[in-house]
Amino acid sequence: ANFRDLKQWYQRRVRGHSLSLPLFRICVTMFQFIILVVFVILGLPGSSAAYNSHQSFTALKFGYDTSSYIRFFPDMSEMTEKFSLCLWIRKLQSGRSPCPFAYKNYEIFMTDSGYYNRLFGSSSLDNVLTSKFTVPAGTFYSYCSTWSLASRTFKVYVNGKLVGTQTTASGRKLQTGGALVLGNYSPGTIHHFGGEMYNFNIYSKELTPAEVVTVSASGLCTEIPEHLEKYRIIKWEDILKMPRSGTVT
Repeated sequence: ANFRDLKQWYQRRVRGHSLSLPLFRICVTMFQFIILVVFVILGLPGSSAAYNSHQSFTALKFGYDTSSYIRFFPDMSEMTEKFSLCLWIRKLQSGRSPCPFAYKNYEIFMTDSGYYNRLFGSSSLDNVLTSKFTVPAGTFYSYCSTWSLASRTFKVYVNGKLVGTQTTASGRKLQTGGALVLGNYSPGTIHHFGGEMYNFNIYSKELTPAEVVTVSASGLCTEIPEHLEKYRIIKWEDILKMPRSGTVT
């Protein structure tokens, strides 16, 4: 029934009573509000909870041992000349070695202490950025790295802020065919992560500084902007479905 029908029904029901039309409108508004709340809670079509549903919070916790990891061989062909890698990290172990991820060994590699941030095996940022990775243990922080063949600049961001850069060799491209390991540098090594990870994505685009901010601005509730979706090649929701080794929950 539309508003006019409800109004006529109300006038028939309350004729002779002291209730007023403004009170009726208040009741209708409250009813509409209740319906909206139900839609949001249930995540029904048209509600904000249903939008970008892959962003629902599901983190992975890796056991602090050499056998807890996820390993697969992604198709990196679209990222050979440009890429951005972003994720949320919750450090739970001390030391310089815990490694959230590594691609093709040192092709892309970092540790959650900031001691290692490597692209193409270069050690130029080793032990340079540790003062920028000072988020307390047990607290999630956003990590992004970006690069392109055109810019020849590897950039590292923590919580949306640029903390370090590295110049790469002219003509050097990202190699394909390697394993991407989450939770360790390589299966069985001492660099086991032992922390939590959320929303690991790789884009076939060198994100701008402003775009890096947009993927972390609202904390763990941040939704990936619609215009970046077409560049998101390695997706968190796909990783969640992959086989896991050891204790990964």
